[in-house]
Amino acid sequence: MPSLSFDQIAHAYDATRGYPEAVTQQVVQALERAANATPQTHFLEIGVGTGRIAFPLASLGHDYTGVDISEKMVERLQEKTRAAHWNEQQQVWGSLPDEDTAQTVEVRRYTNPEQTASLRLIMADITRLPFHRASFDVVVAAHIFHLVDGWQRAVQEVIRVLRSGGMLLHCWDEHSKPDVHDISEEWQRILKTLGGDTRRPGTPSVHFVTDWLTQQGLQTQKIHAVDWKRTVTPRQLLEHTTQRIWSNTWSIPDSIFVPATELLTTWVNERYGSSMDTPRVQECRFVIGKTTV
Repeated sequence: MPSLSFDQIAHAYDATRGYPEAVTQQVVQALERAANATPQTHFLEIGVGTGRIAFPLASLGHDYTGVDISEKMVERLQEKTRAAHWNEQQQVWGSLPDEDTAQTVEVRRYTNPEQTASLRLIMADITRLPFHRASFDVVVAAHIFHLVDGWQRAVQEVIRVLRSGGMLLHCWDEHSKPDVHDISEEWQRILKTLGGDTRRPGTPSVHFVTDWLTQQGLQTQKIHAVDWKRTVTPRQLLEHTTQRIWSNTWSIPDSIFVPATELLTTWVNERYGSSMDTPRVQECRFVIGKTTV
């Protein structure tokens, strides 16, 4: 199974996976603290996507590089730089000392002189990063390793491009189970009955990454960075599944997906009826796994 590109839902990514503005600011400040960041800190984010973390963090005045395989996701990030009046720079690949010209990659460069910030966006596979060894102080990896075929190679690449004493900030969200979690459970039951599979190409759990790092002699500190609450409704959960918003629906063939969504829609309507749009509260937490190499 190849690594997943988010091209097909780039238009909906921030709306379905973005954080409230106040939470975003707390997240990037927590990452700054975890990284002990200074204006001289060189950041790399693998799976940079629409820049929901990269853009606000770079905007604090950092040298930031982002890598992704999804053209449409990165285009969304470019739109943010233009809206904020960042300057686009025209420099060929290989202009900076960390850029490995053994690979030919597409690169876009932006600067914001007012904030002394720079953002370099590169289309590349994170299992083969186009940088020389020991190029970065900090690598941010948020919600990415479960999407990557050969995620161990990606982690090895992260270690390769980190300088001695540099750190990997492996980030994920933890959620409480709202009382509509039974929709997800029913979806899994229906799929199992029909022979469907929601596996993704990468690691099944964030704990696999931590365990792998431990096997390499590297210890990870778990930081509970930000807590917040959000609301969800039965209708939203149903639509996010039936519209293939979630990446674990993409590999399901139509011959299974179509009847499965019909069964799920009937079940949700019968169970929730007039309360389909009643909000349920979900507690959320942004977690940073900090590993120094």
